[in-house]
Amino acid sequence: MIESLDELKEAIKQRLSKIIFDSHFYDSMKKRPYLSEGLVISMLKEFERYLGFQTHEVRESIRYRVGISLSRKYTLVVVVEVNESLNIKTSWKTSRKWQKAIQK
Repeated sequence: MIESLDELKEAIKQRLSKIIFDSHFYDSMKKRPYLSEGLVISMLKEFERYLGFQTHEVRESIRYRVGISLSRKYTLVVVVEVNESLNIKTSWKTSRKWQKAIQK
């Protein structure tokens, strides 16, 4: 299990070439027109914009909610599962403080 933001950044960096988008992500894209694969991938590559993360155990897997700064006002929250690949479960943009945004 990943314990620090630096460990999470390193795990994501190693798996950037193996990104898999979950079907739930595509369902979310229909409701959120600002959301795209390109946006998520480009923001995941900008490690200096990472604000923090939370760990969540779902069934038999561990997922991480990562808060990434889009601007002073907006934060992108990306839910990822780190295995051999990087599974993007869902994502959304929010104007709340990132700690509150990832508790959704």
